[in-house]
Amino acid sequence: MRAVRRHFGRLSTVRSTTGLLYFQSDRVPSSLKSTGHVGTNRDLLGSDGEFFGTDPIACRTQIADGRASRKTLDDNGFCMVEHTYDHVDYYDNQQVVDKYYRECEALIKRETGASRVIAFDHNVRSRQQKDAGAHLKGGSAVQEPLIMYGVHNDYTLASAPRRMAQLTQPLGANDTLKTRQGGTSPLISESEREALLRGRWAIYNVWRNIAVAPVESFPLAMCDAATVSTDDLVVFEIRYSDRVGENYFARASTHHQWYYYPRLVRDEAVLIKCWDSRGSDFLGLLEVEHGWEPPDASSAVRATFSMHSGFEDDNTPPEAPGRESIEVRTMAFFDG
Repeated sequence: MRAVRRHFGRLSTVRSTTGLLYFQSDRVPSSLKSTGHVGTNRDLLGSDGEFFGTDPIACRTQIADGRASRKTLDDNGFCMVEHTYDHVDYYDNQQVVDKYYRECEALIKRETGASRVIAFDHNVRSRQQKDAGAHLKGGSAVQEPLIMYGVHNDYTLASAPRRMAQLTQPLGANDTLKTRQGGTSPLISESEREALLRGRWAIYNVWRNIAVAPVESFPLAMCDAATVSTDDLVVFEIRYSDRVGENYFARASTHHQWYYYPRLVRDEAVLIKCWDSRGSDFLGLLEVEHGWEPPDASSAVRATFSMHSGFEDDNTPPEAPGRESIEVRTMAFFDG
């Protein structure tokens, strides 16, 4: 399908595509809480060891052009925005932490209405740089685009509140923010923790192409949150030296509706919701666990998170340059 439409003030070719996405097979039991049998160990440079308990399968998937319709964070779990910015050297860890983190915080505030936003982590991805063993200046190893890692969401019912609570603790070995803070002081005071947990809080990724050329190889695909069932989910543990994180992997479903933004340029950003405490899928479960009053159902939003992954696009031209991208994770808090 091809058409020409004006989107966010620019002329673009609208197209859908097909490509390979990697899901977990039915041999991997679905789970909402960790079984301890599926995961990996991650080193201090951000690289994963051998996976255990996984069984990835490649599925050729129809992926629609997100530029053809306006997606929103609260309804669909993702969106794309124009974001002109005086770019930093994204391969310099200090420039990213000192300057780009603040830009991402301001962007999330603007797009979500959050009253407070903390950028706390990031990854830079380039297959060519990864293969060359490159490291960020003053930071971790450059990672490759996540393709065979599989369809995933960055946080789970257990790891999202745990990650928020960890921001009340002294910064550890894996925390990039140690350099910005100038020490190990917590990002959130312990006295604020319970009140913030009771309110609405969310985790968003800010994803950006950092190359001069538009993205053509291994673009990013997002699944409409309304088309994912909790029965599709598989908990995947990420074991760090000082903590255990969790992702949700996914099993394939004919109900899923997938989208991407063709030929993303540096002045466009994709925002991905990775958790929302007021998301409809798990509304009130955290409060019940802590013995708190559950929130009113009227406060729920449709999307708790959006499953996502890089994918092997069938329409990528052979001469396409390698994808270079950065994703910054942010924690957002809302008044009321």
